[in-house]
Amino acid sequence: MKSSWLVLCMLLGASAASAHVNDRGMDYRAYKDLYGQSCCDVKDCRPAADFVETVVNGQAVVRLLIDGSWITVARSYVVADDASDGRAHFCGKLHIHGSNPAEVKPEPICVVLPPRDT
Repeated sequence: MKSSWLVLCMLLGASAASAHVNDRGMDYRAYKDLYGQSCCDVKDCRPAADFVETVVNGQAVVRLLIDGSWITVARSYVVADDASDGRAHFCGKLHIHGSNPAEVKPEPICVVLPPRDT
């Protein structure tokens, strides 16, 4: 009985630890915002299907394609370290107001981008 309990505890601990790791093995806990705080909470980081760095109304922004909707995030949320899996990632909450994809409002913590040519 003790060994069954031990195995259950180990499995629960492993699943909690992997909650911060994406499908390609990238560990979101390694990424920090401008203040040195972790970008990731339990379920708030996800890869983007696509991204574009651009300027809107004179402000540098990143546009990310998340779950079929384009969201716009200020460039200041981009962390210094590149994504280790080659994709762009959004860390934060998405507030959906209705069924219109244009009504998705991001509440960013961090944006992690892949290496880019400079």
